[in-house]
This record gives sequence, structure tokens and C-alpha cells, in this order.
Amino acid sequence: MREDHATLVGLGLSPEELEALGLAKPATAEPSGLMDAYLRRSNKKEDLATLRGHLRDVARWAQANGLQIRHVWFEQLSASKAHVRRREFERATQAVMEGRSKTLGVWKTDRFDRRGMGAVGRMLDEFDRRQSRLVSVSEGLDSSQGGRMVFAILSEHAREEARDIAKRVKIGHDSHKAEGRRGTGRPPFGLHSAPGSGKVAPHPDEYGTARRLADLLLDKKTTKDTAHQLNEEGCRTRSGATWSPTAVSKLAQSPLFAGMVPIRRRKTDEHGNPLDVWEGYGEPLRNESGEVIRCGTGVVTPGEWFKIKALIAERTDERWAKGKPEAKYLGTGSYRCGRLRDKRGTGELESCGGSMSHRGGRYRCEVRQARGKSICEGVVTLADRIDHAVGQAWVHHITALESGDPVVVEIARRWRAFADPETQAMKDEAHKALDAALGRVKKLEEDFYVYGKMDEERFEELSEGQRAVIESTTATLEALDTEADLSSLTQIDTLREAWEAAGTADKRMLLKCALGKEGVTVKPAARQGDRTPILERLEFGWLSKKDTTTER
Repeated sequence: MREDHATLVGLGLSPEELEALGLAKPATAEPSGLMDAYLRRSNKKEDLATLRGHLRDVARWAQANGLQIRHVWFEQLSASKAHVRRREFERATQAVMEGRSKTLGVWKTDRFDRRGMGAVGRMLDEFDRRQSRLVSVSEGLDSSQGGRMVFAILSEHAREEARDIAKRVKIGHDSHKAEGRRGTGRPPFGLHSAPGSGKVAPHPDEYGTARRLADLLLDKKTTKDTAHQLNEEGCRTRSGATWSPTAVSKLAQSPLFAGMVPIRRRKTDEHGNPLDVWEGYGEPLRNESGEVIRCGTGVVTPGEWFKIKALIAERTDERWAKGKPEAKYLGTGSYRCGRLRDKRGTGELESCGGSMSHRGGRYRCEVRQARGKSICEGVVTLADRIDHAVGQAWVHHITALESGDPVVVEIARRWRAFADPETQAMKDEAHKALDAALGRVKKLEEDFYVYGKMDEERFEELSEGQRAVIESTTATLEALDTEADLSSLTQIDTLREAWEAAGTADKRMLLKCALGKEGVTVKPAARQGDRTPILERLEFGWLSKKDTTTER
């Protein structure tokens, strides 16, 4: 079966038509006899019939020129937005760059790229170096047959058109918001918007739950208590999931929740170019008089929304003011709830697996704390009892290992990272610097080879600087690894002595060093006052040799 079979079926092509177009079976020719085809539509208004027509034209051109189509790449994305990453476009061009085929076919130049002659020109340079080509079927262009100049002119025209489109769209969005239209996207839970209206109104099925959520918050309930109450009452989110404090907070702090037009802040890259990522809950848009602009009827009034936002902010500030408490309990971050619960209402049981936190001398399931007992009844156990048992188990487990065992070496490496934070911080910063430099190199290569945003001289100058950073940082990491002598820590007696001399915070870290991702699962007691030894209710996910191969 072809790798692109799902794409072809999704375009609505029948088996008979696939056979007629030569797309029923995998291509078997040499790269010089193969072609990759790239199709794109900017929005769903371009129906599939049009796209099928594009593909038929490309396939017939390939057959007429004795080529087989190796892969059909399709995506629904704008080619004019620099912040949108077109993964299928990248895969199509990469296939040609890697020599899997020698021809990249598109229906028309503006379906290929709207970033101008710089981007297309750089791409064609790379194709020429590999004796490959770009063809535009509807325009009769072939980059290997003197069509480069026409490609450049058409791609530059496409870029100018894209700029005009982007400008008109932005002006339209800004004007709509100023006139009290909400913008794009699905309205938050509890509201709906009639297509094309730009206004929000109560959702007939969701409004009751949304209003209940608002009333609980206005009654000065915390977001956690509100989530608990909604879950106990059987209320669910739009996707059918249970409510969490985070979900409650995000919904209640959306300006649309009060029927106000929101301002969303778009993140930018290091050069100030917009990314397709938005941040914050947003603030309401205001007119020249400072009044909020409404876009319909929300779940709450603007006054109620500002009150809810102030209450949530007040509690957040209080939590930060308390500071981080001193470590008192061993299992924080390592213990997991082993209570069986219903798997998303299917009747199938699964282990909760939620983290356990301490409060009042006991460990408790965080899922139970955050989402309520209707989601997980939770596990509660005395902290001193379980911590003592786990500490003894850690000692027994370590003494059963042999010095030099890969597991012991990995435990020692982790412990070194904790016991020598200065060196570890230096390594962390070096790794970050290396990752950042590698990322910048990739960005430079994309800007030069794919998008044509800089000339060759500037590219070489910037690339040389990044290569120097990579070499220097790599040398620093090698030196730090050489200095980190783990021989003494791989001795079992040394690790046991470290445990006996450690305080709670150090023991907590030593425990984590010896555990895998599963941690320690705590099963619930059979009944209140159950005298079963606590060790029989614990399952230890000790670090294994398999885990050591996945560590950096």
C-alpha cells in the first residue's frame, strides 16, 4: 500500500480512478523517474472537487512525461503567513533534497509558495545542485528548461498578493472587533455564536453548567472547590472531560465569558516576527472612551467577570506570599495513587496513577483533591508510617545491587547532579546554550535555503558564529563530564552512608534517583483500621537497566 493512501482516499478518489491515474500502487521507478506532488488549499471554501481536479492535472502531466508519482503531499494551510509552519511542504521539498525523487510538481506557483522570488529562488538553487527540478503543471513551467525567471516573477506577484490579503484580513478583524464582533475561533463553554454573526449568546445545553460555575466562584469558592462541586453534580466540559481547577480558572477569566471582545497577545520570535502562539487569558477591548466593547450576552456580566478575576488573582497572590515550605516528607513527587477507578465511564477499571501530596501528616491523592471523590475516591495513608517503610526498602534495594552495575552508575550520576548543584547548573546552562545554537543554525538554514531572507555572505557570517558557539559549548560539556568522577559514588556503602546522613530533602532526592517513571504506587487499605503491613500495599518502580539507556 502507498504511504499516501490515506491522503488519496481523503480527497475522495475512487479505486478505479486511482488505478487510472497511476496512484493505486507504490511507485517503483528510479528517482529520476519519480515525482512528488504538493497540493494545498488555504481554507475549506476550496472544495475537494477542485483539489481532485488539480491532482488529475498533475497526474496526467506525470504520465505524459513518463514519470510515476512517488507521494502526494496535501495540507490546508496559508502560504502567506510566516509564522505558520507547513510540515507537508517541508516534507515534499525534503524528499527532493534527499534524492528520493528528482521532480517536485505543483498545480500552480501560488499553490507552492507565496513568499516571493527570494524563497523560491533559493529553493531552485538547491534543486539545481541536485539535478532536480520544480514544475508548475497549469502554467507549463519547468525550472530545468529555462523557466526560472518566470517562476521568480510569478512568485513575487504571489507574495504581493499575499501581503494584500493579510492586510485586508487584519483590517477586517480589527474593524469587526471595534464594531462589537468577537473574532474567530469557537466561543468558550456556555456560549455559542451563530455563523457569520460575530455575536455570542447562551448555549442552550451548556449555559446551566457555566452559570453554576460562575455562581460558585462569586460565592467565593476556590477554583478547586468549584471543580469538585461540578464533578460531583455530574457536570462535564464540552469534550466530556471532568473539571479541573485550571479549566475553571481559564474559562472564568476569558473576556468572552462576559460577552466582551477579547484582546489576545500573539507571541513573537527573537526577531519580532509573529508566531502562531497566543498567551494569557486576554483583556477586554476598550473604545476611545475606555469602555469595554460588548459582542453579545455572556454567562456573566462584565461587573461579575471583574469580580471573579479579582478573587482568583487575590488567592494566587496569597499562595506566592507564603513561600516554599521546608521539606518534611519523603514521598513528595514519588508516590502514586493505586486506587482503581472507572476509565472515562467505560466500566473498565484502571489505576488512578495520580501523584500523592502531603497534608496534615497524611499523603492524599491529588486527583481526589483536585477533581473530587466522584472521579477518584483516593488513597490516604499516614506519612510517618509509609516514609519509614519506603526508607527501609530503599536501603535493602541498594544493598542488593552490585558496585559498577549500570543502575548504580545511573543512580550515582543523578545523585551527583543533586549533590553538586553548581556543576549541574553549569551543565544545564551549557546544554541550553547548545540547544539554542543548534536551533539558530536550523533557523538560519531555513531562512537562507527555503525562504531566501538573507544573502549568502550574511548567511556564512552568522553560521560561522554559531558553529564557534557549538564547538565551544561542546568542549565545555566534555570538560565538565571529565571532572565529574563518579567512581566513589558507585560504591554501595557510599550510597548507604549518604542516605543515613541525609536530611529529608536529600533523602527525597536519593529516592527519586533510584526510581523510574512509575514511582511508588500506594494501594488503598482494605478497610478502615486495616492492619496489613504497609509494604504489602506498595509497588516499587525501581530504576532498571532499560531506563539507563534512555537517559542523556
